[in-house]
Amino acid sequence: MKTISDGLQRLLWATAAIMLAGGSAGAQTPTVAPAQTRYVQGSWVNLRDAAQPQARVVAQVPANTVLEQLTERDGWCAVLYRGDPRLGPALAAPVQAHVSCQLLADQPLTLARAGKDAARSFWVAPSPNRLRAYGNALPRPASLQIAALAKTHALDAPVVYPQRPEWEAAKKLMRAGVLLRPEQEIDRGAPVNPLADVQLATRAVDHLPAVAPLATRPVLPAITPSYFRSHDSVALLHETDADGLAAVAGTRISVIPTGTPVGRFARHSGPEIEYVTGFWDVGTADQAFAPPLTVYAIAQQGLVGAHAVRQRMWDISNDAHYCGGHYPGRAFNDPGEEAQPVRGYAKLSDTADVLARLVVPGKLPPDAVKVRSTRYATSWTMPADPPIRDKPQRKNTAVTVHEIDVDRDSVADILRIDVPAPGSMSYEPVFEWRWYLNINGQWFRAGHWVDQECT
Repeated sequence: MKTISDGLQRLLWATAAIMLAGGSAGAQTPTVAPAQTRYVQGSWVNLRDAAQPQARVVAQVPANTVLEQLTERDGWCAVLYRGDPRLGPALAAPVQAHVSCQLLADQPLTLARAGKDAARSFWVAPSPNRLRAYGNALPRPASLQIAALAKTHALDAPVVYPQRPEWEAAKKLMRAGVLLRPEQEIDRGAPVNPLADVQLATRAVDHLPAVAPLATRPVLPAITPSYFRSHDSVALLHETDADGLAAVAGTRISVIPTGTPVGRFARHSGPEIEYVTGFWDVGTADQAFAPPLTVYAIAQQGLVGAHAVRQRMWDISNDAHYCGGHYPGRAFNDPGEEAQPVRGYAKLSDTADVLARLVVPGKLPPDAVKVRSTRYATSWTMPADPPIRDKPQRKNTAVTVHEIDVDRDSVADILRIDVPAPGSMSYEPVFEWRWYLNINGQWFRAGHWVDQECT
């Protein structure tokens, strides 16, 4: 690797430029223009020791690496590379190199400009989710396509992927951990009227009975700015996954690979495998948080519990959802035994009716919050189903609006609205839960859970 002192290197580059132009270094003292800061735009770019496409590679760098451009000629830029903190400590001396000028820009690459390019997106804003997308986007040889693997791999047989320098660098970075930015991880969209989402199935569909319209339409109190003043001041576990939670909490998140990928097949299928677990050569992994991620739980009675999550298994099984209650979008399931209780907060039982789970940038007070729950009656007719029901029966239930006032100022900060529907098998109520956050006096959607009966 070629290195050179900063002052001498610039003089040599300036002298070379004069000689190329037909002058001489001794004719006059050259004027050395200040180096121009440029940003790498490619996902993994070769820096070469000469301005030729086949010249020796002296370094490989990811998108948004900072380079100092000294000269430009015939589409090649002469640059200095001092290292990149994402790859390791700063170099003892800068590396003199050449790179295609088409791969440089005056401004850093943004996520919006990176678009659907998973590799560039990862290096612009490293995160677990973008690491996963990066691994899934790496080109696979024909022997590692699922059609070929189905012929060569049995259930749970390990799948071995080739090593790639850029991928190893990405894994190393994520193992060390990164800090995320809330605005890059959480997008709640535009303000909404939560009551507009209350939709009952008032017409019978197939074998499911019609739900009676609400006799009284739900109402919400006037909303004003209260506890949460900005989108980065809170994140619900029901609306985002570990990336969004770590970003709001301000904790460093890392990815620790724990196993190799294996072949699997879906439920009611096989023996040929249908998919591979994980992404690229990461089959299983844990996510770690430093400092620990504090997850708060607010119960129906207004009690506030808290648990600290230091490390947890990351679900990257790639197994498609089959049936049962689930979050249709991003979410962070209750950490359960992977979390430790935080002293000073209420000890909620495993059967406690928890209305919401959340993280905040600082500390949520342990004082009890105010919860107001209002029921709006509805019902449907369950058909006869001997011997369970000898004749049709009316099932009474309700839409419930839970208003959570975190700071007890008589302004709701969190809403959860429970909407019932007949279960597809038992006709007993199954619920759809939707959460909303009061962000500076406006309601925003903040998560969605769907219950479901299984065969």
